[in-house]
Amino acid sequence: MTTPFRGALLVLTSLAVATFAACNSADGGVDVVDPGTDGGGDASLDGGGFDPDALGDKKIVKIDVTPADQKLTVKNGDTSAASISYVATATLSDGSTLPLPSCTWTIDRIDLGSFTGATFKASGGAGGTGKVTCAAVGLTASTSVSIELRDEVDSGSGLDDASKKDLLAATTKDSSVTKLLYPYDGTVFPRGLPSPELMWNGGAAPDVYAITLEVPGMTFTSFVKPGATARATPPKDSWNKLLDTATPKDPLKVTVRRLAGGAGGTAFVSTTQQWTIAAANLKGSIYYWRINGGKVVRIKPGASAPEDFLKLSGGRTCVACHSVSHDGSALVATYDGAPRPAGVFTPTTGAEKAAVPDTLFTAVYPDGSTMVATHEGTAPTLHNAAGGSLEPSGLGAFGASVSHAAFSPDGKWIAYANRKDGNWADFNQSDLMIAPFDIGSKKFGAPKVLRASGGRTLTYPSFSPDSQYLVYMDSTQSTRPGKGNLHFMKADGTADIALDTLNKAGLATEDLSLNFEPTFGPVLAGGYYWVVFVSTRQYGNRLNKTYDAFRDVCGKDGWDKTPCRNKQLWVAAIDASPTAGKDPSHAAFWLPGQDIADQNMRGYWALDPCKNLGEGCDAGFECCDGTCKAESAGAPKKCVKPPPGKCKDTGDKCETSKDCCDEPLGIECVGGVCASKRPA
Repeated sequence: MTTPFRGALLVLTSLAVATFAACNSADGGVDVVDPGTDGGGDASLDGGGFDPDALGDKKIVKIDVTPADQKLTVKNGDTSAASISYVATATLSDGSTLPLPSCTWTIDRIDLGSFTGATFKASGGAGGTGKVTCAAVGLTASTSVSIELRDEVDSGSGLDDASKKDLLAATTKDSSVTKLLYPYDGTVFPRGLPSPELMWNGGAAPDVYAITLEVPGMTFTSFVKPGATARATPPKDSWNKLLDTATPKDPLKVTVRRLAGGAGGTAFVSTTQQWTIAAANLKGSIYYWRINGGKVVRIKPGASAPEDFLKLSGGRTCVACHSVSHDGSALVATYDGAPRPAGVFTPTTGAEKAAVPDTLFTAVYPDGSTMVATHEGTAPTLHNAAGGSLEPSGLGAFGASVSHAAFSPDGKWIAYANRKDGNWADFNQSDLMIAPFDIGSKKFGAPKVLRASGGRTLTYPSFSPDSQYLVYMDSTQSTRPGKGNLHFMKADGTADIALDTLNKAGLATEDLSLNFEPTFGPVLAGGYYWVVFVSTRQYGNRLNKTYDAFRDVCGKDGWDKTPCRNKQLWVAAIDASPTAGKDPSHAAFWLPGQDIADQNMRGYWALDPCKNLGEGCDAGFECCDGTCKAESAGAPKKCVKPPPGKCKDTGDKCETSKDCCDEPLGIECVGGVCASKRPA
C-alpha cells in the first residue's frame, strides 16, 4: 500500500518555473498566476516556443488551460479511458489569442496520476481532487481534476443487475440485522493495516448483502452471500485505495443492506457507521506475552502474524513479564520459576546479553542503558545494561511495594504502582506514583502520589511519546478476573479522565470493564497518540464463546481463574490535543495478525531499532543518524545525511519545535520528532 503524497508537484518538462502569488480569473474557475514584475502584469515573449520578433510589441498577459474542472471515473481499476488532453492558450496584450506550444504541466497530488506531455492519466490508485497547473513564459494557470474510483465485487450473490440496483436503493429499516458487531462506529483506523472483517448480528443463511464503503473520491460496493457466518472482508486492493483516498476530515461511511432470502426477497437497510482514516501508518513493534506458548513475541502493525524471535539460554523455555526500551534497543523478560531471573535481550538478534537476578517487573530506560528491577519484599534496584548494580540510587525510599514501573520517553520520570496489599503480582489496592530521575547522576528524587488508591488498583502507567500524559489501568485487582478500565491524565496528576469511548464504544453489557494493561505507542501518528491494551471483550462473532479452550474451566480457582474469552490486544487512537474535561479517546480496533485461539497480554509498544545510513526507511526518526529521503522521484526512501544547517522535515528527529521546517504550520517537536498534534 502507498500513502498519498499531498501537496507534491510532479514536473515533467524542463521549463524553469518561478513561484508566484495566485489570483482568480473570471473564466471557468481557472486560476491564473502573474508575477507582474513591471506592475502591468505583462510577460515578455521570451519562452514557450514563441518568436518575439514575429509578434512585435505584443506581450502575453494571461494563459488559460482547457478543459477546465474535469472529472474522471475509474471503474474496478480500469484506467484505459481515464485521461485528459489539455490545451494551453495565450492571451496577448491586444486581446488576441493563440495556442501555447510548450508548457510545464504539474499536478499537486501525484497519487492521483501523472502527465505525459499535456496529457494527464489517472493512476487508479487513489481518488479525490487535484490541481493541474500549466507554467510558461513567467505565468501559470490552473484548473481542477477530480478522480472518482468505483470498485464493485460480487462474491456469489446470484443477483442480476436490476436486483442489485433495487438492493442499493433500499430504505426500509431492518429489524433482524441491526448492527455491526465489529468494527465499532467511530473507530479511527490508521493506514497500513489489513482490511477489517465486518461482522454483524442476525440474518439467515440464504440472505444476500450489499456492503458499501465510501469516501469523497471513492465508492466500494460488495455483494456477498456469506451464509451463516455473517461476515465479509473488503478485498485488500480496494481497501488500500479507500485508505489512500480518504482524508481525516471526511468520514468513511459504511452501509450494510440485506436482501432477505436472496433474489426476490425484501430489501432492507440494516446498519450504518462512520470511521475516520488517520493520515499515517503506525510505527514500531508491539511485544506481547503469548501465554499458551510461554513466549514473548512481537508483531509490527500490519503484519499477518507475530514473530517468535527470542533465543532463550540455559535450557529455559518460558518467559513472561517483559519491558522494552523506548528506542527498541533492549528487552528485559522474566524467566519462569522462583526466584525469577530476567534476561536482557537485544531485539535485533533476539540474543540474551545479560541477566538481572530475582525480579518480576522491570522498567527499562529509553536508550536501554539502565533498568529498574522490582523485587518481592524489598525495595527496587537500579542496574546497568549488563545487569550490574548502580546502587545506591534513591530507590530505597520507594519502599518494598513497587510494581509495573515505567520510564518516560524523555528519561526524566518514572511512574509506578505502590501496592497496599497482596504480593508483587497479585494485589487489589495501589496508589499511582511518580518520581524524577537524573540519568547523569543515576539518582531518583522523592516520589509523589498522582492518584491515591481509594480502594482501587491503579497500575500499568505508560507515558505518551512527549512525556506529557499518562494512561493507566483503574481496576478491581491487578490480574486475572478483575474488572478494569483505562484512564488518562496529565503527567503532573491533573485532568484525570476515564477513556469512556475506548472502554465502552460498541460493547455489549457483558463486555464492559474488561480493559487492562495499556501502553502508548512510541510516536505520534496522524495527529493521534495510540494505545495498545488487553481486553477479553468479544471480537465480533469470531471470539464470543462461553468457554476458553486453554483455560478449559471458566472461573476455576488459582491461575486458571480468568474470564472465559481469550485475552487479545486492541488498539485505540487518543487525541494528541485533548480538550479539558472531554474524553480524548476513540473506539478501539482489534490488532490484526493475532491468533484468536491464543491468550495474549501485556502488549509493550516500542520503536524498532534505528536504521543505518543507506537502509530503507519511511520517516527520519527511524534513522540512527540523518533523515529519510528518496534520491530521485519514484525511488525508495533511505536514511541519508541531511544538508548542513537544514531544518527538520516532518518525521525527522528534533530537539525543539524551532528545529522543524513547518513550525509556522503547526508542526511541533513531539517526543523528539517533528509532527502535528492535530489530524491532517
